[in-house]
Amino acid sequence: EVPILDQSEGLRREGVQAAFRLVLIKLTGDRQAAARSALRPLLSQAQNYMQQYRYREVSVDEELASGEIVSANQTRLWVKFDEENLKQALRALSVPVWGWERPSTLIWLALEDEEGRRLIGMEEGAEYMEVISKRAVQRGIPLIYPLLDLHDNAALRASDVWGGFRQPILDASARYHPDVVISATVQSPVSGIWEGRWSVYIDNQMAAWTNESDLVEGILDEGIDNLADILASQFAPPDSRGGINLVTVSVSDIFALDQYASVLKYLSSLNSVSDIEVVQVAEGKVVFELRAHGGELAVSQAIELGRILEAISDNGSDYRLLP
Repeated sequence: EVPILDQSEGLRREGVQAAFRLVLIKLTGDRQAAARSALRPLLSQAQNYMQQYRYREVSVDEELASGEIVSANQTRLWVKFDEENLKQALRALSVPVWGWERPSTLIWLALEDEEGRRLIGMEEGAEYMEVISKRAVQRGIPLIYPLLDLHDNAALRASDVWGGFRQPILDASARYHPDVVISATVQSPVSGIWEGRWSVYIDNQMAAWTNESDLVEGILDEGIDNLADILASQFAPPDSRGGINLVTVSVSDIFALDQYASVLKYLSSLNSVSDIEVVQVAEGKVVFELRAHGGELAVSQAIELGRILEAISDNGSDYRLLP
């Protein structure tokens, strides 16, 4: 969905192109996807992949030169593209596709203003979280927002986030069972200047960065973009020029037909899997053979994020169905 000035055909075509660029970024996990030479042939074909479009009017707040905030109507163009054909086109160009199996990310956000330092969430500080949520949707990052209830307030303080104290942050995050945790502090030390400090925790690794902008929205958007770039580097599939590989997956604790159907449907839905065949059935166990882009690594990463199956060996092929 992109903003557009009017509903003329020329501007609609431009809007479709803009929406198509956003989709390419979302599908590949690459913020520079639209500028990559490998994808240039696709950019001129955006109309060919469009399935539906519609317009809608939304109310947005605008700041006047006087500093006054006023509401105004904005026209937005909503576009739906043909996902399967677009994925096939990307793979034909040897561009890896980052599927829907993406790590859930819990975000802790601490704000400093005239009221002091405090944690903010979907209730207090909703305007900040709305900016974050919108960018996360654009980049395809599933975010978890803390409740900031009595349990959270007892486990974590804004000063812990401000100090970048890893253990309190991770301990407070445990109740949400996220795949990834990110913490951020936002402040305006000088009028007209906003600063952000970000830390992301993935397993035993940590990455940190700072950013600066004249708008708080710029701080938050850039923070989520950096997060998405890091997650793509960790979880997006490898280069697909190696083609399709056969991957054997053995699943235990299957004792009923509905369990078998559930596992078959789940494995078939994995983004990297193009075909699936049952090769062996035994009591409580089924062995599947998958044809998968990216091979065993892509399949095992997707299964780990899906939380439907649990690995029971280190070889990347033996799993059990979770209850």
